[in-house]
Amino acid sequence: MQTPNAGGVDIGIRTGDDETITAWEYYAEAAKPPALFVFGDSYADTGNHDKHNPNVSQPWRIPYGQTWPGNPSGRYSDGFVLTDFIARFLNLPAPLPYSQVKEMPATGLDFAYGGSGVFDTYGPAYIPIRTQIEQFESLAQGNPVDYKNSLVLFVYSGNDYAVHFLKYGLTDLPILIPRIIEEIKLLLKRLHKLGFRRFAVTNLEPTGCLPFVRMPSGIMNCIQIDNFLTSMHNDLLSKALATLRTSSSHDAKYILLDQYSTFLEIFSSASDYGFGEDVLKSCCVGASTDTGCGAVDDSGEPLYKVCNDPSKAFFWDGAHPTEAGWKAVTWRFYPLIISLR
Repeated sequence: MQTPNAGGVDIGIRTGDDETITAWEYYAEAAKPPALFVFGDSYADTGNHDKHNPNVSQPWRIPYGQTWPGNPSGRYSDGFVLTDFIARFLNLPAPLPYSQVKEMPATGLDFAYGGSGVFDTYGPAYIPIRTQIEQFESLAQGNPVDYKNSLVLFVYSGNDYAVHFLKYGLTDLPILIPRIIEEIKLLLKRLHKLGFRRFAVTNLEPTGCLPFVRMPSGIMNCIQIDNFLTSMHNDLLSKALATLRTSSSHDAKYILLDQYSTFLEIFSSASDYGFGEDVLKSCCVGASTDTGCGAVDDSGEPLYKVCNDPSKAFFWDGAHPTEAGWKAVTWRFYPLIISLR
């Protein structure tokens, strides 16, 4: 059987009978956890925010979801997000958002809320990760959960840092980093204490490359000071996970999904992944600095513009990848996910 190329994006595999199957199907046979439970923020949110609350309804507005399912689904993208691809890779259905169920599905659930952090961030609608775990605990009571074999996807993209920066700039930001890492560690310990033994944890994306960070200053390339601070977070996170590996039960596994290096690799070889030269630009942008993707005027007219082909763009809006972007990123993660079987 032909072995897939780890650097590729669209990969087909031929069986001995010359029948082509997808790499998703091939690897799903090798790793089938019974359930996927997701905690985190907008990189993982599959629709938890209230579409009727204007403060958090952005992913429920057109043109979000235009690639899939064709209308807004509450995801911060034009289609699939990280969670969808990880679930598909494991041959599991995309976990439903916690806010849309009353009972615990057997195949897992998504507790992530866009804008969330380990501390309180933008307001009460942005459920911190500790509260997401409390929501899980409440729903899990009286329901059988295969803790040992299920996978926890823990996604942290830096909203605590963004809130701090809006209030104080770079002042004391390096002091905040170890506090956040310690809180992430405590949250993972809490999940381990519940019985979970399989953890996939993201590090920070290169925040200095995000369009909403660069564009207000008219900077076209990544901002190195932001990426340096991001690297400080990621270095401490790697050490925290190493500590958890040695201090947790012998059957616990913690893997790092390295968004930082993966994003940068894709940026440096954009054409190899099917992206255009302007890989750092957003596909959906506000018509002015005061508007963003999905914004409309009082008469409902769009105050944004969308690129002609989102599949050629890595970033959908100012902070979030397109479906094509997430597809490229997740292919880099599959060997690690396989190791959790």
